[in-house]
Amino acid sequence: MRGDGSALQAGDHLPCNTVKSHGIQRQMPEQWLPDYTAPLVLDVIMGAQLDRFPSSTLHRFFSSCYTLTPRSDRMGARLSGPALEHHGVTLISEGISLGAIQVPADGQPIILLQDHQTVGGYPKLGAVTPRSLDALAQRMPGSEIRFRPIALHEAQEQEKRFLAFFQGQ
Repeated sequence: MRGDGSALQAGDHLPCNTVKSHGIQRQMPEQWLPDYTAPLVLDVIMGAQLDRFPSSTLHRFFSSCYTLTPRSDRMGARLSGPALEHHGVTLISEGISLGAIQVPADGQPIILLQDHQTVGGYPKLGAVTPRSLDALAQRMPGSEIRFRPIALHEAQEQEKRFLAFFQGQ
């Protein structure tokens, strides 16, 4: 290192402080090491528009397996499986959150991802938790996806445990 702001060149050396013994020396929790061959189970926090979906539709959603389609992208994970019915007229466009599960007219759920639109008018079952979104983002088209309902406080506890890992607690 010359210290004059010039670009690195072959043979240059960058100084590196030694890692202190009290650095992060924790094992990654087992539940963070996925089995990519097994169906992925995503945790879902139920949403305010739940009343638009008949109980038979909710039962179908939580007891069926869906497939991640090749039409998925950074905007949304498009799923193929048993169609979900909803009643009521189309909603007035409203703000949409990361992880929201939209159900368009064809009944095939879409999980909104990082580059999702900011507003939309499709009914939403709820939202996939942040930790489940992390797992979903690692799956390839053709992966099997299942869903399980989770209480908001349980999802918050999951997030606290996840963040505590990085804070060394």
